[in-house]
Amino acid sequence: MNLKELSLFLTDELFVIKGEVNEKLAVNKMASRLDLNTSTDPIVASEPDLQPTAIEHDPEPIPYEGGFQKSILVIYEGEELKESNRAFLLKVFSAVNLSLKDIALMSEHSLKGSNEDPLEQLNPDKLIIFGTIYHHLMRLKKDNYHITQESLDYFFADDLDGLEKNVSLKRKLWDTLQVFFNIKQ
Repeated sequence: MNLKELSLFLTDELFVIKGEVNEKLAVNKMASRLDLNTSTDPIVASEPDLQPTAIEHDPEPIPYEGGFQKSILVIYEGEELKESNRAFLLKVFSAVNLSLKDIALMSEHSLKGSNEDPLEQLNPDKLIIFGTIYHHLMRLKKDNYHITQESLDYFFADDLDGLEKNVSLKRKLWDTLQVFFNIKQ
């Protein structure tokens, strides 16, 4: 049924609330990525002349910490970093000559709170994911500490709590980081 046919039944004007439009667009976008049989037709708003017009989608930026100067995206499991995990992570990155200004540090919570794809929005050159996050990015995972080079270089590592407490996991992380960032020892 198109808008003209619908207007035969509805006598009052019909309005679409902006927040609902963004939610619907996000659902359609996610459904199309998951190959669900959901319509991805643009949402249209009723106008006096009943001519459909597409509503533009203005993506909300995904919040992250850092300067992202070297186009490195780091995602960690959970809502926020404990102070000990933050200190550990910054120490690890300083060992490979990186600081917070070089990376975008993003929580799983920030990622899930946004309907945007961080790879499309930020277009990083490198990606590191610590822990298990509940996001479609996990489909990229093969094994922890296995570097994959496709449109971007990435690898998955154990969660920060596990890394901080386990010497052999720290060693695996360090070996992987040396290869990932081409550091000669």
